[in-house]
Amino acid sequence: MRKEILVDVKNLTHQFHLTKKAVIRAVDDVSFQIFKGEIFGLVGESGSGKSTVARCLMNIYEPSAGSIQYRGIDICDKREFQKNKQMLQTRRQIIFQDSTSSLNQRMKVADIISEPMKIHHITPPRGSYRKEAEFQMKYVGLDESFLDRYPSEMSGGQRQRVAIARALSMEPEFLVADEPIASLDVSIQAQVINLFRHLQQEHGFTFLFIAHDLAMVEYLCDRVGVMYHGRMVELAPAKELFSNPLHGYTKTLLSAIPIPDPVRERKRKLLVYDGADFGKGELKEVSPDHFVLQRSEGGYTGEKA
Repeated sequence: MRKEILVDVKNLTHQFHLTKKAVIRAVDDVSFQIFKGEIFGLVGESGSGKSTVARCLMNIYEPSAGSIQYRGIDICDKREFQKNKQMLQTRRQIIFQDSTSSLNQRMKVADIISEPMKIHHITPPRGSYRKEAEFQMKYVGLDESFLDRYPSEMSGGQRQRVAIARALSMEPEFLVADEPIASLDVSIQAQVINLFRHLQQEHGFTFLFIAHDLAMVEYLCDRVGVMYHGRMVELAPAKELFSNPLHGYTKTLLSAIPIPDPVRERKRKLLVYDGADFGKGELKEVSPDHFVLQRSEGGYTGEKA
């Protein structure tokens, strides 16, 4: 059965101009697809370009080069975007890593959650905006007493759950989650991850899930892309990637996953990727659905790590 492509990213490049001469290439010629109904994970160290990719997908940043198609619509084309603006703004939602800056500190939680519905003139499915906000709060594990609080009166984990509730209130088709659980307690992390899994299985939501926690990525994601210095170095189904990593940087990342056994943990060997031959090559399919950055003369970049 052929999978339906929801998001198609081709040769995406984005540069930040610090001065007239100083340029940082945050994303460099990245291509991948996200299929409808899947959870696509994006991993890599801080500064690898993951969040920049997410912001390009949500039209927060305008890419320097390349194309992004959502349901066949070129969202980088201003005319196409304006033509489909209502659909694109309601069906796509993003959860930012920093809940403090993403929530209006002068608004109460009830108004924060219902604001997107009011902006897009959406009738609340449960009769009133207050009832809808109450339902979404229970969905993310908070009771209705929080509805009349301001973000400053809540903990970081509680604020992040409000941000998640606000995104879910639109019942989006595509949800970008940029480090959504980084500020949460372990028990709440599990609750939110299980919520994401439920939304995928029961409602068919599609996710781009960005995270540092590789164990969580392995549990949650269907496919995973690994980024290093703005490039996609490996892309494969989650089980395949974790059982058979091929790129040196991927092996280095996976070697850093803690082992819940003190004896084995002490014996664990951490790999080091020096990036000596990084960037010399292109992403090629080496086995079904498994892509690795390869040198033009053959072999993987960083395969000795």
